[in-house]
Amino acid sequence: LGLIFSWTIGGGGRGSEVSRGWEVPAHYHIHDNRERVDDRGPDPQIACTPWIQVTDYASRSMNYFDVWSPEISTRYGEVFWTMMDPVALPPDVVEQFKDGTIAITGYEMDQLDGDGNSIPYNRAYNHHYMAYIVGEGADMAMVDCHASHDHGCYEGKKVLRPVPKSENEQFSNTFFSEGNGGESRKSFHGYPNGYAQLISSPKEFHLEPMQIDTWNRDNPSLEFVAGPEPAASQAPPGASYSGILECPCTDRISKVNGSICSDDFGCLPFNLACLEEPGSTLISNGNKICNLDTYNGGQQCCPHQSILLDRDQNPWPDVKQTYRLKFRFYYQAYVPTADRVSASHQDLRRLYWQTEAWAGEYDIPPGAESYGHDDGATAMTDDGQYTYTITSEWTAGEMIDLDDCDWRNTSACSGQYKDSEGVYMVYAGGHCHAPNCVSIELWNQDTGELYCRQLPMFGKGDITNDKFDDKGYATLPPCVWSDDASEDLPTRPRVPFDAKLYSVAVQNSTYGHTGQMASWQMRGALYY
Repeated sequence: LGLIFSWTIGGGGRGSEVSRGWEVPAHYHIHDNRERVDDRGPDPQIACTPWIQVTDYASRSMNYFDVWSPEISTRYGEVFWTMMDPVALPPDVVEQFKDGTIAITGYEMDQLDGDGNSIPYNRAYNHHYMAYIVGEGADMAMVDCHASHDHGCYEGKKVLRPVPKSENEQFSNTFFSEGNGGESRKSFHGYPNGYAQLISSPKEFHLEPMQIDTWNRDNPSLEFVAGPEPAASQAPPGASYSGILECPCTDRISKVNGSICSDDFGCLPFNLACLEEPGSTLISNGNKICNLDTYNGGQQCCPHQSILLDRDQNPWPDVKQTYRLKFRFYYQAYVPTADRVSASHQDLRRLYWQTEAWAGEYDIPPGAESYGHDDGATAMTDDGQYTYTITSEWTAGEMIDLDDCDWRNTSACSGQYKDSEGVYMVYAGGHCHAPNCVSIELWNQDTGELYCRQLPMFGKGDITNDKFDDKGYATLPPCVWSDDASEDLPTRPRVPFDAKLYSVAVQNSTYGHTGQMASWQMRGALYY
């Protein structure tokens, strides 16, 4: 398994021929969510099946272009989390679509050193990324941080985001964030025939990654060996992951007057807003994430350039790890409706919700400590391990801020939902961090229909034959729907904006974890 990359270092590149994409497309999997369910709940054996018709970009006549991020250079234990300098798209792509619209039909990504070698996630952990392609109809601007669209928000925080130049700009920019963490490299990011993310007159790529340096410099092999970890790390001995990727609050952190203060970044207001039920069960479960006094790890303790080590730890201070992120975007030309012929593609709108609404993350308490003390969130399994479950209920319209959306403050609200009644689901991807994700389910509460159940597939460590097979790291095959019978995909669900949706996220809690996530990152086409 491997991406066919052209290793030319530069801002971007373009495939001169139709792309083959993955050398073995069948290694991409999509959950077959067509299994019927009964009163006992979902069938646990919902298949995880390769769909070559969708995942083989070559057979679907896709072109592609590549973009490289600027360099990332970090020391051990350091967090890199900031909007990077813009990268111009390849000139021929810009020229081709200067007066038209590009249809992005899928993408792949990797992280690579200067020699083009793929860097394992157990060396440089991809916590998450937020990527944008921006067209001539939008500008980058500082806007308020909103938990419904961004990570790591606190009172007064501003973030750099694309903003349409006017309310009528329809395809001014688009956002890529589905399955955007440690699961990203092997989780499928693509759409069935006739669907795409549309951008008019595309010009630039913008990337805000959150990366954590976990590379033990004394280990020359690609197999994981833990480096020094702070006392607050909850990773057990012999774990296949570093405890610092969970952003533990180290002894560099103090809590002062409602803020989290650090030797590295000063003081930032603590502002994690947990919803009451049915919005989320975090408060009723007594989750530590909701209260500053009990908060012990997560994004609030790991802003950009923070060091996730204790004060007396400073290994390899002069040995930096330097690499870039690379994205490959697959595309076709968008042809608008004309002469009674429908448009070539329907634009896919982002649909987003957090099961941990709106904390953006949550704590997984050690099961032996929380069992019987958290309103039933912790359960014991037959083999003596523990699981921790949270749930959330919301209406579909809330996923796009239908009732409270200002296009001048976020590109997700640019006046594009007028007169629409709901969405057809096309793609659903969960964001459930390794190493303890068990499952995440999406239900229609009104009808009892199970829309999507995602079961992670964990790497075995066979990086000699599969460079992305990081031991213990999750792949989350998405649920994909279509209305094209030739693709052999489930029929797309029709979801009105007033439909009540319900999410159930289950994590292994035999050991404690901080900064866990269970969000839904989805795409759908509007109906009227």
